[in-house]
Amino acid sequence: MQNNQNNKAYKKSNFGGAFFFLPKKKKRALGVIYAFCRYADDIVDEGYQDAQARLVALRQEIEAVFSSKPTTALGQDLVEVLKDFKIPKKYFLDLIDGVETDLRPAVRFETFGDLKWYMYRVASIVGLMCIEIFGYTNEKTKEYAQTLGYAVQMTNIVRDAFEDAKINRIYLSKESLESLGIEEQEVLALKDSPKIEAVLFLALEKSQNYYNKAHKILPKEDFASLLAARAMGNIYEAILQKIQKSPCRFCAKKIKLSKLEKLRILLKTWRERP
Repeated sequence: MQNNQNNKAYKKSNFGGAFFFLPKKKKRALGVIYAFCRYADDIVDEGYQDAQARLVALRQEIEAVFSSKPTTALGQDLVEVLKDFKIPKKYFLDLIDGVETDLRPAVRFETFGDLKWYMYRVASIVGLMCIEIFGYTNEKTKEYAQTLGYAVQMTNIVRDAFEDAKINRIYLSKESLESLGIEEQEVLALKDSPKIEAVLFLALEKSQNYYNKAHKILPKEDFASLLAARAMGNIYEAILQKIQKSPCRFCAKKIKLSKLEKLRILLKTWRERP
């Protein structure tokens, strides 16, 4: 990964700015972690011919970061973050392994267990990184972060099902499709049907179950410190509920929340008590 190449692709994020209630140091750290995740994801989604080589270079840079010898702007920022927040190297490498899955010409998952492992690496890992920045005292909070990651990723899977099918990616397990008599070509044909709506509804139910579980297992002593995580979870849960009410779940139009809807959720989350 050459410095000039990486500096063009990597931009510091103001992602943490949305959470105005966090201290400056934590907002900055979240922005850097989000930028790392975004950069890794973009490598596989932007159609780079050398995507595999870029991921190899990113792995090498993570190794350099943990040796305090970064060679890129991203690496330098990560070194600064890691001075204050002890995020394991394995988390970074696991996330890279996860996004690498999407480099396959045809993205498929035989079982839900296979899909869950993918979701852990691309979503739950992000939550586990973030709680190291938010701070926590109860080890159970790791299970909360992992569970919330599953919930959010399942929501994204349903919301993006149409767009993913356009690029030969199906994030619904083969066993789930077969249980309703759906062939993968039916999904790739980009035509809505009662069977496809049914399998997406089942995915939404799984997602809601994960949200419900996350709400239940969040330790009370870490409730306040995870305000930002709870806010993000509540926003995605609201997206899930909006999808559930949509007349078409397998459609080209992507369901989103308005800025006002997000603001209301943030304020409601801020007022919540354990």
